[in-house]
This record gives sequence, structure tokens and C-alpha cells, in this order.
Amino acid sequence: MPAFFIPDRQGQSAEDIYQVLRRRTELSMGRMPSHRRIMELWTRRGHIDCVTTVGAADPICGQIVTAIFDMGPHQPFVVYREDPANPLEQSCEVLGCNAYSISEFSA
Repeated sequence: MPAFFIPDRQGQSAEDIYQVLRRRTELSMGRMPSHRRIMELWTRRGHIDCVTTVGAADPICGQIVTAIFDMGPHQPFVVYREDPANPLEQSCEVLGCNAYSISEFSA
């Protein structure tokens, strides 16, 4: 498994960006995400089976995936992507709670 990273950091550390997104997720979802660092998520989005991978283009919208958070058992996954209008900003999508497979970054 690859080591943890955040794509296109613009001079910030990957850990700093990850913690900002983690806090943003907690504020918007009302609970802290799990500590899992998800690299790849294979799930059904709409009517399509998709593999969503950090650092790759999102299979639905094409934006680069920055981070994937697991909100816990029977809770949704949250995917952050580069905002196409401003690459320094992040857009967010809340997915369902079911996944076929989850790959995590190595420690």
C-alpha cells in the first residue's frame, strides 16, 4: 500500500490539509470521522459501480480526489475533491454508507 498523501498541496503539509478537512467534516456532519486513512473506495454511486481513489480523477465528475473520510459503521463516506473553479478550495460529496471494498494508506 502507498504511504499517505494529499495531492497538490500548494506548499502546505499533507497532514495539515488532512486535519483541516477532518475538522470541516466534523463540523458539517456533526461527528468526528474515523481515524482510517482511506486511499480507495469501491462503491455504488447512483447507478454506477465506481472506484474513487485519492490522487485520481473522480469517476463521476472528473475532479481530483483529495481525501476520503469514513464516518463510522452504518454512516456515510465523505469525499473531498479539488474545486474546478478554485483549485485551492475543496468541494465535498457525502456518499452512502455501503462499500464493496476499502483500501487504506499504509502507516
